[in-house]
Amino acid sequence: MDKLNETSNNRIMRLKNFIRNHYSTIFFLLLLTVIVSVITYYRILAQLHIGLISDSVDFFTDALVFAGQGFGYADLSRPPFFPFIASLFVRLGYTSINTIFYVDGGSFVFGVIGLFLLLKTKFNDLESFLGGLLYATFPITITILGFGFSDLSSVSFSIWAMYFMVLAVRKDSKFFLLLFPFALFAFLARYNNALLIFPILLYLFINKDKIDIKNILIGIIASILIIIPVLLFFYEKFGNILATFMNFSSTSSTTTGTFVSATYNPNIFYFVNGFPSFIGPQGITALLIILLGIFLYLFIRFRRNNKDKALVERSYLKDNTIKIKLLLFVILTIVFLGSFDKTSYLVSEVLFFLTAIIFYDITKNLNIKDLDLHIMFFTWFMAFFIFSSVFVIKDNRYFLLMAPSVAYFIILGLSAISNSLKIKFKNKNIVFPVFAIFLISILLLSTATQIPDVLHANNDKAIANEQFEMASQWFINYDPSYKNQNIYSDLWPNFSWYLKTNVKPVPIFKDNQTLYNGGVNNNTFNQKDSNQFNNYLINNNADYYLSVRPGLNLTSYTPIKKFGIVTIYKKN
Repeated sequence: MDKLNETSNNRIMRLKNFIRNHYSTIFFLLLLTVIVSVITYYRILAQLHIGLISDSVDFFTDALVFAGQGFGYADLSRPPFFPFIASLFVRLGYTSINTIFYVDGGSFVFGVIGLFLLLKTKFNDLESFLGGLLYATFPITITILGFGFSDLSSVSFSIWAMYFMVLAVRKDSKFFLLLFPFALFAFLARYNNALLIFPILLYLFINKDKIDIKNILIGIIASILIIIPVLLFFYEKFGNILATFMNFSSTSSTTTGTFVSATYNPNIFYFVNGFPSFIGPQGITALLIILLGIFLYLFIRFRRNNKDKALVERSYLKDNTIKIKLLLFVILTIVFLGSFDKTSYLVSEVLFFLTAIIFYDITKNLNIKDLDLHIMFFTWFMAFFIFSSVFVIKDNRYFLLMAPSVAYFIILGLSAISNSLKIKFKNKNIVFPVFAIFLISILLLSTATQIPDVLHANNDKAIANEQFEMASQWFINYDPSYKNQNIYSDLWPNFSWYLKTNVKPVPIFKDNQTLYNGGVNNNTFNQKDSNQFNNYLINNNADYYLSVRPGLNLTSYTPIKKFGIVTIYKKN
């Protein structure tokens, strides 16, 4: 008994010492968690008012299938990990579709915590706190948060994978056992996270003298064991274990959602042009801070006494090896820029990867602190920037995959400026705290106004969802045997959920084009378009067509009821 008491007392003492030694970190992490949780809660409340989205329906119906509670409709071609997480809550009895919104929010908070810890490997507590809050309050983040999409969940697991990788190199190689499973989770949440292989490989290459091959192999084996059941599931459903992996960009190329739509846009500067709006009112300021911060950082690192300058000159201007590397770096950079968007994105990815390796090899002897982290974050950003810019289908939410890196460099720029200015009060540099107070005020005010703006901007969508539900309820009463009928719709996920049966998709027929992009739009359709809709329904033996396409004239179907934008057609 005395030994048990002694053991218990020792644990309490160790806990007290840990809290005492890490009081500041714990305080800022808890504060960040509380603030972000409150923001997430109110954003989800706004989403509950707006209503469900087609993509979120797909993820949740997949979750129902994984929980053994499917009702006939699902889209199992989507990445499985996000709905798998939701299925755990379904098994606990949370069968409302609102569950997918809360799982989205919870995984987002989990990611913000991970980003704080990742930033802590470089920055102090306040800087890491501000970096996490910046990421959490980017307007694009607030916009997508609570939709019930897999985007933020995939970013969260990417962040934790990177954090475990840094810990494995700097602290304990056993964290490799977590790196690869979490990287796999990120991939299974969104397939284009396969591009994480570039920053991971680069960081491991830079720190090749610090890695433990044994633990890396164990981590890879653990990941293989995790993915085997997924592959077997795909084989059972599709007859091919690689069916949904054949083109990982497909999960980014289209959406059936009524709120966020991916569009054809070959402009490679799409994300450059939209950058200020993605990161909010402080967008232009952030750009200037990043540029000024990098300039000051490099200026400080290269500002040496005459002896050091002579050493640098001898080492870098007269060394033939350095000259060759610099020439190769310039050539690869020119080839990368010249071939950008003119060839496969993978070619650009590989070219940038090689350029980053050479850049590190040139600069590694300049004693730049945390150079490996800087290059890793920049490669992380570029991996997704290259893919998203070259890919002709654009969507604002693809920027989320770059957002953690943007937050990192904003904090790096602010930190460099504050360390350069060094305005002291009571022997402490107050420049960064002043920056932090100013930015936090702006960010919280911006977020407080943006959430109501999201509600206002999507008020028509909330009304549309009410009409979908009313139309579905009327239809259930109109034909009690509707589950035995062949039902088609432009918004097949939404009506599948409301009717609890498998409603099949109708593409858009417009000007001799056929598109499966769902959603509500204000297109007007001529008789030729209407004939294509009509023929499609006849060829697929549709008994009913729940339409949101205005102005259709279907010769083989009669409109029997209308609810706002919804028209219910019945076969003649």
